[in-house]
Amino acid sequence: MRAFVAKMTGRQWAWCSLALLGALLGIYSAVLLFGTTFQLLPINSGDVQRVTWPTGNIAWSLNPTNTVVYTNEGMLADRAALTAALGKAFSLWSSAQYHGASVNTLSFTQTADNDNTTFVSGDCVNSIGFTGSLATGVIAETEVTSYSSSTPPFKYQCSSGATPRICPQKVCISDADIEFSADAFFYTPAYRRPPADYFDFQTVAEHEIGHMIGLDHSGLANAVMYPYGDWGTGGVKYALAVDDEIGSAVLYPNSAILNMVGGIKGTVTVDGIPAFAAHVVAIDRATGNVVTDTLSDTDGNYHLRMFQGNYFVMVLPLATDTSGGSASDGVTTVQNFRGFTNGYPGATAQAGYTGKFY
Repeated sequence: MRAFVAKMTGRQWAWCSLALLGALLGIYSAVLLFGTTFQLLPINSGDVQRVTWPTGNIAWSLNPTNTVVYTNEGMLADRAALTAALGKAFSLWSSAQYHGASVNTLSFTQTADNDNTTFVSGDCVNSIGFTGSLATGVIAETEVTSYSSSTPPFKYQCSSGATPRICPQKVCISDADIEFSADAFFYTPAYRRPPADYFDFQTVAEHEIGHMIGLDHSGLANAVMYPYGDWGTGGVKYALAVDDEIGSAVLYPNSAILNMVGGIKGTVTVDGIPAFAAHVVAIDRATGNVVTDTLSDTDGNYHLRMFQGNYFVMVLPLATDTSGGSASDGVTTVQNFRGFTNGYPGATAQAGYTGKFY
């Protein structure tokens, strides 16, 4: 399996750094945002609740200024070119199908442009734009804001003076802003021979939209939600992997797909001790393809969600770091799963064991 990592002046380029913001309303003790490799979840006394939008219809707004996206040599993308590429990225998620059945209820609506030049978490405007304030090596970032209460439905406030909104469930995403790095360069699909150090704008947008709807990273290199990407045409991904489709189906299930969704639960131990953050993958027995994955919690428990079928399950440790200095090093570490680690602050991922089929 290829690790899609591009190098630039000795640094790894990550598709994104996922930021999570939460607010408490009413009585809701010790809410923690974390995620499997599918979705972001809070934990409250053993209760697991998905962090999603209250409906699958999500509005978004573009700030087309400060663009660093090119449609041809020396030609910056205009608003129409940006909108077209973003439209294709959104459509990839909303039109996802498995064996001819729509997997989710997602839909996206573009609203009037905005002038946000960075993340604005409290305005409930899902802004997409360009900023120079991202960390070194990060080419795009999504900041997700949610509100929660133990007694839904409840109201939450957006910008000052705005009409309060209603969340019908325990947790609702209220705002998700996507910012592309103004220090990197991107190209639209119309640019047939882009420079080798440019990133495909549509592919990166697809990944960030996955965060917008509530997904964390995937540990599978063929997934759109894999945390690293290549520049140039080698980094192009214009199709969702099964892992991506499953994630959207779990969060926003279409009734037509419900009878196709199943799951596998289990516990991972090493020498009788629960293994935290074990990378558990499901392998299709018929094709040999790895189709989905998850991470085990601090008790070693895991829950794989997948479309129905026959699978092998393999357990592997995550890499200990990304320096490349020893056999245990690699690309994907527990730090790549920001939502997941926020749920288990201070916990150390188990390492140094071999994988097995079950």
